[in-house]
Amino acid sequence: MVKLVVVDMDGTFLDDNKKMSPEFDKVFKYLRSHGIYFCVASGRQMASLKKEFAGYEDDILFIAENGTVVEFDGELISVDELSIEVTEKILNRIKYLGPKKKVVYCTRECSYIDGLEDEQAIKNAQQYLPSHKIVDNFDEVDSLPVKVSFYSEDGYDHDFEAIVEEFGDLATVCTSGFEWLDIISKNASKGNGIQKIQKLLNVDDSEIMAFGDQMNDFDMLSKAYYSYAMDNAVDEIKQISRFSAPSNNEYGVIQVLKEFFKID
Repeated sequence: MVKLVVVDMDGTFLDDNKKMSPEFDKVFKYLRSHGIYFCVASGRQMASLKKEFAGYEDDILFIAENGTVVEFDGELISVDELSIEVTEKILNRIKYLGPKKKVVYCTRECSYIDGLEDEQAIKNAQQYLPSHKIVDNFDEVDSLPVKVSFYSEDGYDHDFEAIVEEFGDLATVCTSGFEWLDIISKNASKGNGIQKIQKLLNVDDSEIMAFGDQMNDFDMLSKAYYSYAMDNAVDEIKQISRFSAPSNNEYGVIQVLKEFFKID
């Protein structure tokens, strides 16, 4: 029996236009009326997730910033920050990035960026980082990050390879989409976030249904018995998932939930 449904956001629950299925309301109400919890696990900041689910947020469990910030029943239950030592190494590494790289320094309550150069960047910040500030230098930020994200318009390149090699033993480093690389605490992941929620709900791995498409969903899908890779997922995620779902543009999550729970 499934007691907990967990969904990634971008590339999974939302289509490529960042819209959710028009049938979500019906499916969500069915789940809640049958005692099934709905959890969103994303690399996005908490403010962005709550903005997307405005009107539902009091009844949804949230795992934000790739598992570093977890909220249960409207209350913050855990925050995993990077250590001072790792943060200092990252800030030093940023100085040697190539010219096409962008960095987002994410604290629990706000994300800091080093400039918005065009209209598209401004639009992206408004959508994904509703709580953000522009800084000239990340040394100005007086809070430790829960996540530092690197953007490369060229995708996974030499700079990304060097970052993985340099920080792989100090923190968790994973791709989030095809152009982003995230560094978070070694103790944090979407899977660990789910584990914290499991203890509060007394839910077994066999009672979890999870959906994902990218490598930052790996631990999450590894925990759930009902693990679904989206049709648009990367190959590594398809290989470790037990089941498959139609693509995000077909609202595959909602399709599977309707069929599995026989929702008309």
